[in-house]
Amino acid sequence: MQKRSALHMALLVPALITQWAMAQGATAVPEGAVIVNLGVEGGRYESLEVGESGGTLYLSAAGNPDSWNPLVAATTYAAAIGSFYLKPLIESYVTTGELYGELAESWDVSEDKLEITFHLRQGLAWSDGEPFTADDVVFTYNDLILNDDVDCRFRDLLRLPSGGFPDIAKADAYTIRVTSPEVFRPLLNGFALPILPRHALARFVHKLNPSVAPGTFNGVWGIDTPPDDLVGLGPFLIQEYVADQSIKLRRNPRFYHYDQAGNQLPYVDEIVVRLVASGDLEMLQFINSEIDMLETQVRHLPALKLWEARKGFTVTLGQMEYGTFFLSLNQDTEDEQLRALFRQFWFRQAMAHAVDRERIVEVLHLGLGSSLWSPVSIPSPFYAGRERYGGPITERDAVVYEYDLVAAAHLLDQCGIHDLDGDGVREFADGTPVEFELDYGSSTTEQSGLIIAEDLLKIGVRANLRYLQFNHLVGKLFAGTAIEGVLIALAGGDDPHGNVSVFGSEGLLHFWHFSAAQGDRYDYEERIDELCNLAAGTYDLDEAFDYYKELQILFATEDLGLIFTAQKRFTCAIYDHIGNGQVCAEAGAVYGGGIAELVFIRPD
Repeated sequence: MQKRSALHMALLVPALITQWAMAQGATAVPEGAVIVNLGVEGGRYESLEVGESGGTLYLSAAGNPDSWNPLVAATTYAAAIGSFYLKPLIESYVTTGELYGELAESWDVSEDKLEITFHLRQGLAWSDGEPFTADDVVFTYNDLILNDDVDCRFRDLLRLPSGGFPDIAKADAYTIRVTSPEVFRPLLNGFALPILPRHALARFVHKLNPSVAPGTFNGVWGIDTPPDDLVGLGPFLIQEYVADQSIKLRRNPRFYHYDQAGNQLPYVDEIVVRLVASGDLEMLQFINSEIDMLETQVRHLPALKLWEARKGFTVTLGQMEYGTFFLSLNQDTEDEQLRALFRQFWFRQAMAHAVDRERIVEVLHLGLGSSLWSPVSIPSPFYAGRERYGGPITERDAVVYEYDLVAAAHLLDQCGIHDLDGDGVREFADGTPVEFELDYGSSTTEQSGLIIAEDLLKIGVRANLRYLQFNHLVGKLFAGTAIEGVLIALAGGDDPHGNVSVFGSEGLLHFWHFSAAQGDRYDYEERIDELCNLAAGTYDLDEAFDYYKELQILFATEDLGLIFTAQKRFTCAIYDHIGNGQVCAEAGAVYGGGIAELVFIRPD
């Protein structure tokens, strides 16, 4: 799950370390340290407490990572793992979403909003002892993120409405100046991306080292990289990776976060991430105390509640999760008949009417969820189910495709596909059955897929469910023509600009119609591109909301490249011996270095 972000500037101001704390044996806090105030009344971490160092935290993840390099990896998995050992200039509080200075101690925004000056923390060191400086920031942005030779999935976050990019320059060893020729509201959020070490990676970049081939960096820090070669600034470092078994992380002795008592964070010495093949196995391992903190599947709640008191853990129900879950049909698939069919809006409308969202919510999420219609996350203040920015959700303007198999069948008739031989499956004019592969990458997705496939068959369309290991699925998705249909989810956040690479017709995640980037663009795609730019080009949040609202409605009424299903509420289960575990429920996430650095193991 992606953490939410907000355009509120808040600095994590270092506190004075008291004589009492020093008397308790706390270490001297180095220059540039971040002081995290826990348990302070009225503070952002008011509900947390100062912990004790030591012990191992056990987490879980579904499947193997595809890369240790979050800039080029195709999945949010890499970003989650990367948050353990890499840090950005700015970050958001896990409990509130407010931005604060991370590698940047502070920043200034010019009155005309066209310039941001970042003042970096001094005295920080990479895990190999090399100093962190402005050179690392310039390298990460100019030589990696904004380098066309690098397949970076974050580039679109910095693309200006006019199509260019901001100028990012080093003013001195600890100052970065960012200038834009035009107003670009999401500019600050573009600096919440992980910073990578120049001294360790510059030699793999063709732009800086012509002796290596173009694109060399795209293969750097693959999962076969020796852990000692991975250099970080975050709370943990990769120690060991065994495919299909576990990822082990050890605390970074050079990490610069401390609590107010002078204890260096993170509290735990080690994290073991168990790589679990299925959600059912993950739940069983949690019940057996092999996992300490679990983001649960809602269908497991009844069983977990039965064990809760007996085993000594707490199940927490949170808000609606960020992100979206959908069925998507590849309009560029190699099969000519399917390609022509998928490009018919009537067909995509029929598919939307054939998704029984209420059944998915009731059966799979036990009623603890909501049907989806918009590409923007429901918790976002820009969600078009609201009538104004941040207003209450009324769904007054929602574009709802009611579950209606009669309407779906009528639309399929209009597409010119009929059951010619009476076998219950429609055929094309040449007698070829109307069927397609519907790929998915997780056991939780399979349950939704079975419901959808069952209803599609009722209207004469056969969707053949096919499981692909998740990394393989993503690889095929990005191949452009290799997939026919897919069931998958996308992360989300407060600001829809975070998914501009999805909405934008030239975006790296516009996977249902990649050919739009080569000029095969529909009128509605051009308008969606325009709305993205208009929303990003204003600091008036109400005005931006109006643009995003039009975008969401247009996507539902004319595009339907993503046919949305349902989303669940966040639920987690955490053993009571894990101190500060409630931060997961407050953040709506179990995974990530920003959470793991704050939890500790209570003594027996």
